[in-house]
Amino acid sequence: MTVCCRAESVVEKLLTNWLSLCMYPYLKTHVNKSLFLLYKAIKHQTEKGPVDAVTAEARYSLSEDRLLRQKTDARTLVSSVFLFFY
Repeated sequence: MTVCCRAESVVEKLLTNWLSLCMYPYLKTHVNKSLFLLYKAIKHQTEKGPVDAVTAEARYSLSEDRLLRQKTDARTLVSSVFLFFY
């Protein structure tokens, strides 16, 4: 049984969905704080490195497709825009 991977058959999809529905009340009442802390920790780790503003690729990413591969010297650029309305 591949719960986390791509399910190929209808039976695997039904079993995965059934397990998810059966576990929802338990996850909602007992595990919610732990899952939230895990989410926040992963989010903090992935956002602490440089992120490309155009392509949204990051130095620390969970996805191979969004990984910033080249070494960069990250600098913050602050720009000021003055709008004059006449």
